[in-house]
Amino acid sequence: MIHLDRNIHPQQVPNVIHLVTPKNNTHKTITENDPAVVVMTDLKKVTPFQIDSSASIEAINNKMIACGVRLLFVNDPQENLAGLITTTDIEGEKPLLYVTNNGGSREDITAIDLMTPLNKLEGIPLEEVEKAHVADICKALKECRRKHMLVIESRAEGKFIRGIFSATQLSRQLGTNISPSYRAESFAQLNRALA
Repeated sequence: MIHLDRNIHPQQVPNVIHLVTPKNNTHKTITENDPAVVVMTDLKKVTPFQIDSSASIEAINNKMIACGVRLLFVNDPQENLAGLITTTDIEGEKPLLYVTNNGGSREDITAIDLMTPLNKLEGIPLEEVEKAHVADICKALKECRRKHMLVIESRAEGKFIRGIFSATQLSRQLGTNISPSYRAESFAQLNRALA
């Protein structure tokens, strides 16, 4: 039989107390010589957050805040991956440009209107990431003028987005600002940045 009437006695928190933190701290300082995989958000370990392509800007913003992320994957009505959307997409000039070009108001804009579709995204093959260093990823992000870079894993059953690199997270971990330089014009330039 379970006894439900236990008396719990809260105590005063002592003046000297320590905070328990995870052993694998994702905010630890790293160097440019560390393997690139240590700064990759591995989607085998971290669940990616997704949103429907019909979601409003307000719904996107609310989900990003609730999840503590700056990027959401966007699914089409058939639940297929359609693209991604970032805080820059919803807070930058894109909403104003969309309303100017298409009419309506900010409230009418949905994720599909502002997202970056799959065919406009770039990714680094996982096998390249496994050979790369943090400095290589920083260089690729700068040259491609991206705040996020996807990592693509090839499996027998197809291609999968395995991970993400975040310029914001890298900047925090390196203790420096990773600002983009010029926009890479092709996948070949991305590959050269990693060479």
